[in-house]
Amino acid sequence: MWAGAAGASDALAGDWTGYASIASDRIYRGVSLLDSGPALQGGIEGVFEDRFVVGATVANIDHQWLYEYRVPQHVELNLYGGIDLACGANCRLRALVTGYVFPGPKARDWQEASVSVAFAERVGATVSWGPDGYGSGNSTRAVEAWFAQPLTRLTSVEIDAGEVWLGSRDYWYSRAGVSHRIDRWVFALSRYWSDPNYARFGFDDRSRRYVVSISMAF
Repeated sequence: MWAGAAGASDALAGDWTGYASIASDRIYRGVSLLDSGPALQGGIEGVFEDRFVVGATVANIDHQWLYEYRVPQHVELNLYGGIDLACGANCRLRALVTGYVFPGPKARDWQEASVSVAFAERVGATVSWGPDGYGSGNSTRAVEAWFAQPLTRLTSVEIDAGEVWLGSRDYWYSRAGVSHRIDRWVFALSRYWSDPNYARFGFDDRSRRYVVSISMAF
């Protein structure tokens, strides 16, 4: 009985990790969500039985993906859960359901399902779908891909790009960056590009910029 209770306790404990970061902007899928000031973000994730995963992230923002939707409390909370499995010797597969929560009467919460695959922690891709993505009330899809190349044991370059479909409309975005790790700290510089046809979505072009960030894992 005691052995069974101990095993249940270990399963509930899981393997927890987390991070905290500060950056000069918060850009999500090509869209800047912060009007001014530093972008603060943190997260925590637990893995259970080497296959089930739950987590949460929190960040300060001024508006949602659609610029007309302001966030009065300046907070975005993301809650997610799903599975994370090995799909080969150097392959990981992750399937998640994520809820995006924005406090305040005028904000629009939304949900999304996603499937990701990563090979040797060097290259990966994600496909996402939501029935009311970005608070738009429309079915949305997103496809993203990334590549990381170590330059030294502590320094690497990263490239990622994606495309979002909002109903029958779409736009692309991309990022190139370099990061350097010192113990648990990661210092990064990224350059973001976005579709020049943002005007048809009612966005400005502030997302085409450099972003510096510092993060710490715990």
